[in-house]
Amino acid sequence: MKQFKFLKVFIFLIIIKLTTFNFALASEPIVVLEYSSHSTEKTGLNNSNAFISNPNFSSKHRVKENETLGHILYSYYGKSGLNLRIVEMAIVEFNSKSFRNRNPNFLFADQNLYLPSLNEMKNLVLGKSNKKLQPEQSNDTSSHIYFFGG
Repeated sequence: MKQFKFLKVFIFLIIIKLTTFNFALASEPIVVLEYSSHSTEKTGLNNSNAFISNPNFSSKHRVKENETLGHILYSYYGKSGLNLRIVEMAIVEFNSKSFRNRNPNFLFADQNLYLPSLNEMKNLVLGKSNKKLQPEQSNDTSSHIYFFGG
């Protein structure tokens, strides 16, 4: 008889546990995610960015001391929705002499960087030739190396 009572109590505890477990599952909050492909207000994208509004727009930037390529990317292409890693590679490709060994982490100060347009980046990715990729010509003799002697 004691065993039967113990079994009743044990089954009763299991039933209580199961009902509270189901109740706990039913009381979980429901999260609804909303997706709208037309809204840029919620994403923070900048539709007035000149590079986005005009695919042929390009610009130049004079590199200041202690300025990084990341700072330049964010100020010109930030919140444009573009993959900044691709844009970084394109800038290095268009301005190879402004970087040591084409490394984006080694940007020389006091350089004029050419910031390519979307169409120029597209042509670069597709392998189409581009006149702007030719070596930069400069009349500045400070960038030349002279050898004297025999």
